[in-house]
Amino acid sequence: MTINRIINSGLIIWLALYFSVQLSAQLQPVYQLNFNNCDGTDAIGNLDNEITSPTVDCDCGVEQDAVYLNEEADSIFLDDGVKALLSKDFTFSMYFWAEPAPQVYSMFNVQRFCNKDSIFNIKYLPSIQEVNVEVAQNFGSGAFLFGKVNPDRCWHHLVLVRNGLDYSLTVDGVFAETKSSPMDVVMGERHKVRIGSSPCLNTLESFMRGRVDQLKIFDRVLTLDEIQSLDERPNQILSQDTTIFAGSSFPILTGPTCTSNFDWIPSTGLDDPNLLNPDAGPTETTQYFLNLDYGTCRAQDSIRISVIDEDAIDCSQLLMPNIFTPNGDKINDEFAISNDFIIEDLNYFEIYDRWGSKVFETNVKQEGWDGSMNGQTQPPAMYVYKIEYTCQNETFKKLGNFSLLK
Repeated sequence: MTINRIINSGLIIWLALYFSVQLSAQLQPVYQLNFNNCDGTDAIGNLDNEITSPTVDCDCGVEQDAVYLNEEADSIFLDDGVKALLSKDFTFSMYFWAEPAPQVYSMFNVQRFCNKDSIFNIKYLPSIQEVNVEVAQNFGSGAFLFGKVNPDRCWHHLVLVRNGLDYSLTVDGVFAETKSSPMDVVMGERHKVRIGSSPCLNTLESFMRGRVDQLKIFDRVLTLDEIQSLDERPNQILSQDTTIFAGSSFPILTGPTCTSNFDWIPSTGLDDPNLLNPDAGPTETTQYFLNLDYGTCRAQDSIRISVIDEDAIDCSQLLMPNIFTPNGDKINDEFAISNDFIIEDLNYFEIYDRWGSKVFETNVKQEGWDGSMNGQTQPPAMYVYKIEYTCQNETFKKLGNFSLLK
């Protein structure tokens, strides 16, 4: 029974990754820069006329190559068609790896002069590890957004969404904020679209010093699931925190990386600590840290593996949260069974609104509710759940309620 459960856990991880990859593959951007040739060629083929400075270097990227910009002349000028994409509803996705510096970096901008006349700017502030997005029609009239990066990462993932006059920023998988522009922002006819520099660099600003990869622009507002599927999670542990029975092991999976200089702390309980994807079989609950060293940057991630005695399970104690907040910040975003490891078979898990309408059902114990039904977000309210499951060959039922908060 234990072996089957561990196999099922590994299968669930593989399926989750598989369907995430499939969803990402189904998304068709209008414009996509993979930088696999270290230039600004559109992988989709919809746009052309890109110009890459000959001094732009090539480096290891999220998947394959990335452009490395570290000189004032380093720029990639993109087709003017990009401005048309940014003038309507869009989703903008980009990876960047900025090196430490006292000055502000200009990473992406649509601008001609050093003024606030119809500009689109994405900047990085290394001193405070913050992204700044500025979309303005004129001085003081626009949307200005800020988002903190995760200090434990080297590659950072930025997603900007425009929905009408609302702009929403997500950084490293965490929703930062939404700001509204009082008017539509129309880019000037002679404004240039560029990566890596800006026509306006004052004494507090600098050209880009670092890497850029996987720039994609969609001509629509992507859903939360679609946005999350864009994240390839480089240098991160893909497996989620889990619980195993004593004497069992669990496969740890990690995302793409460019370095072979890494270590696991602690290494106790790992079948081979020299692997990025070891099997972990600790004898007691353990938090494993993965450290990856690139010389100029160190990335870190962790996974907690709890170990329990199978004979000590109380089958009647199915743990359920009493509130959840599906707001896209990846914290308490899903209403799910907390200790699903005690379940052998889930007969049903159902959720009803206060009028008795079923809003969610599943018989897969690892699945939870994201707060929506048929793609529509459900309102904050009290909901009721009903669960029937088997544990140690006995059938148990649980009935309770919880609150959906925003």
